[in-house]
Amino acid sequence: MPYISSVERIGIRKGLQQGRQGSIIRILEVRFEYIPQKLRKLIGKIEALDVLETLLVQAVTTQSLAAFESVVNQFVTEEGLELQNTE
Repeated sequence: MPYISSVERIGIRKGLQQGRQGSIIRILEVRFEYIPQKLRKLIGKIEALDVLETLLVQAVTTQSLAAFESVVNQFVTEEGLELQNTE
């Protein structure tokens, strides 16, 4: 197994994060057409891969955009965002 530097790990994590964020937004666009800019920005700020994975499943299974927004809001603190990786 080749050595992976910490910089490479950060790059890999960032790529996974951006990929999941983009997938969530694309799924929501296909299902609900219009996605508010505020929701797009909020998804773009979430860094925790486990949270993004949960939101990806919710984007596929939720019945409405309002229901999805309420799930996203569960991960948002009063100050702004849950934000940091929990892994």
